[in-house]
Amino acid sequence: MVKVQAALVGALAAVISIFRLWLGNSDAISQVLWAEDGVFPLCIHKADFITCLVDPFAGYLLLLPRSLAWVVSVFPLESWALVANLLAAFVAGLASGFAFYILRRSDVHWIVAFFGSLFLVLIPIVGLEAINAVGSTYMPLLFLSATALLFIPAHTSKSYAVLISVLLLVTAATIPLAIVFFLPVLLQVVRKVVSIRVGILWALSLALGTAMQAAVVLTATTSRPIDITGDSISSWANSQLPALTTFWPGFGFGSVELFNNYTLQPFAGSGWLVVLLIAGLGTWALAEGFWSRGSNFAIGGLLWLGLLMSLLPTIISGPNNRYFVVPLVLWSLALLLYLEPRLHRAPWWVTSSLIVVLALIWSPAFAASEFRATPAPPWNDEVARVLAACKSEPTRVERIIFTPFWPPNWGDDLDEPSHPDISCLTFYRWID
Repeated sequence: MVKVQAALVGALAAVISIFRLWLGNSDAISQVLWAEDGVFPLCIHKADFITCLVDPFAGYLLLLPRSLAWVVSVFPLESWALVANLLAAFVAGLASGFAFYILRRSDVHWIVAFFGSLFLVLIPIVGLEAINAVGSTYMPLLFLSATALLFIPAHTSKSYAVLISVLLLVTAATIPLAIVFFLPVLLQVVRKVVSIRVGILWALSLALGTAMQAAVVLTATTSRPIDITGDSISSWANSQLPALTTFWPGFGFGSVELFNNYTLQPFAGSGWLVVLLIAGLGTWALAEGFWSRGSNFAIGGLLWLGLLMSLLPTIISGPNNRYFVVPLVLWSLALLLYLEPRLHRAPWWVTSSLIVVLALIWSPAFAASEFRATPAPPWNDEVARVLAACKSEPTRVERIIFTPFWPPNWGDDLDEPSHPDISCLTFYRWID
């Protein structure tokens, strides 16, 4: 029964994911080929699948998006945008459905499991840029891996342990940020929630994926610049409140002009107060639930993993909305877990009213943002342009542009074969 419910939740998540993109622009599903979602299948036609699978992008390995690029590449060029968007929706649905299954197997109330697993495609911040993109499928992987390690059923089979190890391997080989999962694996072994043998299996999976990342990172032609300074750490702390305010679309954080005549400035250390609050609550919850099977340990783990997942990429690359998608999903689930006993005792109309109010507050940001959903350029127009250019001069090298007029700097920051340049001779040989 739980498997059937999980499949239905997964299907709903997939529909929501692609529907938000369509709602932002009705042409988006067939005309928006987002950034590396186009460069990666293009790479396969210029080189080969294995070469492109291990080719560094932004300085590291991206196993899942690179693997999905092969599926896109086997379809006709004109359908790449549609296929990529369908694949992204499928991954979102698979992650949400599996998360629901894990939560229900761990005796989490169905309301928490239902909404907690759907937050991956529901919360407002995901619609700014990350919704329904193959290049962003590392986000479902991070969310699902965190869920799998913090919500472990009382009775786990060998096949389940192996399945989670595969998930951790794929996650670690897709995003270096998976290194944070060594901590919950260790804690679950110490708590005796999983056996030492299972803990070693999961740690080895993470280690193998991390080693694959290290091999690619160390051999990348263009490495990702890492400059950790006091300013970069401060920018991470200062990004906490702006990220949290996305839960109320349109509500901002900063200086406010009040009633036309007054300007109010926020406390300069507000971001650090938020960090300390989340870290303090997370530490308290971990300590309270360390030796019990209740929800406190999971709440603490969700809070701390969210902090770490926003910290590491932000201090390396600077603040970006993408770095707060998974943390906000995890913190939303933590809040649901905390409220669940109270909602369970409340009359049905209280819970229903809260859901309606939340839906109303989020409704202005439900459609994917204009930036995410606007074809720039429309994929069919770009295909026609490249065909016409190559027809007029068959020996030229043409540069394909993806949405949103990507890559920047005309691809000067990208290395072959993951580069938008393609010779017309190669292009014609491939499409004929």
